[in-house]
Amino acid sequence: MDLLLSKLLPPLLYPLSLACWALIFAVVRFWRAPKQAAIALAIALSLLLLSGNDYVTVALLRSLEEQYLPPQPIPQGAAIVVLGGVIVPQQEPRPWVEIKEGGDRLLYGIHLFRQGYAPYLILSGGRIPWLGEISQRSEAADMAEIVQVCGIPKENILLDTTSLNTYENARNVKALIEAHQIQGDLLLVTSAYHMPRAVAIFRHLGLKVIPVPTDYRWPSVARSFTWQNVLLSLIPTASNIKLTTDVLREYQGLLIYKLRGWL
Repeated sequence: MDLLLSKLLPPLLYPLSLACWALIFAVVRFWRAPKQAAIALAIALSLLLLSGNDYVTVALLRSLEEQYLPPQPIPQGAAIVVLGGVIVPQQEPRPWVEIKEGGDRLLYGIHLFRQGYAPYLILSGGRIPWLGEISQRSEAADMAEIVQVCGIPKENILLDTTSLNTYENARNVKALIEAHQIQGDLLLVTSAYHMPRAVAIFRHLGLKVIPVPTDYRWPSVARSFTWQNVLLSLIPTASNIKLTTDVLREYQGLLIYKLRGWL
């Protein structure tokens, strides 16, 4: 039930959802209270304009993504931990497992291993069966298939196949390294906007992690400062609303995890 509520309740407060609630209110109150309906319409329009323009999206992304920058140089670690949320399973008509936008996490983890930064690659991620992707395998197992195609030996790969959120990622990784007697710093790989929450959880559980972020998104949104780009940046886009929602979901996660004592 906790998992269902964690997936169901937060989206009700995202910009698009709030705009829809405001529009529904405006429709219901249009004839009896036109002033209230007008205010609701203004709120809906403001939500879409604010969450969809480049300037707000970039500012929100940078507030998370610039908290941890790539270390220079990258130190040696005892293991590389790659967090899930990056793979969709093989399912008709897909010929094979496929990488989503956040797949930079997995590719960067492979790169770090092949460069010799750690002797183990830990892949962490289960799969929620009712969330849309039907698969008999965990996401970690799907990631391992890609990793092995890239030439990394099976004996150097450790899997957490049951975690369904970031807290469980950290808890299960801790159990894995204790079971395999892995000691030392962990190179933690995840998307830059997700890194603050991931680092806080891992360190709260006593794990020594070195943040090695990837998948920086704000540079793809920010435009050079010309009058043409200023005009374009003010036009709301669906992609910006999605990115803004991703950031708000992270801040929601930080708050909820703090209230639950996970940070």
